[in-house]
Amino acid sequence: MNDLTILNHLTSEQYLSQLKYKLEDRQLLDEHRNLSLSESSEHEFLELFFLVKIFTSNKQLSPHTIKAYRTDSKTLLLFLIEHSLSFRDIGFPEVKAYNKYINEKYAAKSAVRKLEFFRRLLDFGYETQFYKAHLSTWISKPTLKKGHYIIEETRQNDAQTRVQVRELNQRDAEYLISFFPKVVKANRNREQLEKRNLLIGYLLYTTGLRASELVNLNWGSFRYNRQGHIYADVIGKGKKPRTIPMREETIELLFDYRKSLGESIDINPYDSSPVFFALYNKKELGENKKRLSYPSLYKIVKEAVHLAGKHSKISPHWFRHTFVTMLLENDVPLAIVKDWAGHSDISTTNIYLERVNQDNTHVHLNKVNLFR
Repeated sequence: MNDLTILNHLTSEQYLSQLKYKLEDRQLLDEHRNLSLSESSEHEFLELFFLVKIFTSNKQLSPHTIKAYRTDSKTLLLFLIEHSLSFRDIGFPEVKAYNKYINEKYAAKSAVRKLEFFRRLLDFGYETQFYKAHLSTWISKPTLKKGHYIIEETRQNDAQTRVQVRELNQRDAEYLISFFPKVVKANRNREQLEKRNLLIGYLLYTTGLRASELVNLNWGSFRYNRQGHIYADVIGKGKKPRTIPMREETIELLFDYRKSLGESIDINPYDSSPVFFALYNKKELGENKKRLSYPSLYKIVKEAVHLAGKHSKISPHWFRHTFVTMLLENDVPLAIVKDWAGHSDISTTNIYLERVNQDNTHVHLNKVNLFR
């Protein structure tokens, strides 16, 4: 293993289809017709790992997830090269050495992700007989702090840290959203771009949508229920569908945005056209709309954050945390918040509730008569 060329192919559909075709000519099945890589090359092992375990046919990966896999694989490959190791050389000492390296170099959240990637690779190697031992059992991941936090060093060369919640208060959220339209620099389609950006801010703040869910919204994602209220149907993590009620303020902005595009505000559940699409450098608003990408959404938020002079680490996901916290602060039942947010387990939602309760402890303290 003397280069990192495989990293250039991880997102290539053509490469993957060719690889699937080549598999038909490879003798990679044992006597039980199970995948066996005991005699395969290391390059082949890595190719098949990504094909079988990462780029599966039933899972659509977001650009953010693909980028993370690329980064994690590169970290491992560079470690092996630096120590003159191959994949075949990995054993107990190498697992512990890489584990120690990751824990020391990266923050807990990044370390957990990189070690999880390493674990999956080792497990795949054991399952396919590339490794004779179950090496992943020796991996030790750091403990993550529960909840949605960022950790910042308060003093150089000091273990003391300051913990900050990755969410906004109501005043800062509303203030920040007001800058979404102000990031527009183009003159062409300026009105439509400003309305689009403002709607993006409101949807992030009033629905708790993940960024990937927001950019994947179609006009047909919206519908009226039997009482005449508008809901959004989205597909979340793990392709799990959920339904989110829409606030009147957001609905007004949605219709206003549609009108500015010269499009009908009649809701059509069969309309698969994207709600958000690229408008820059377009002479006309044609039928072939290119869906707004995650990097473009991320850029809108970051530029708004910069103009507003807010914390540089604020990202689209901060609005999701803000939404969940505000629901719980306003006594929306835990089970309903779980469903709206699309949490797979109520224990995730309960982490927010625990912190909300901690922030309200002063209410209980003030009820106690400590002085006569």
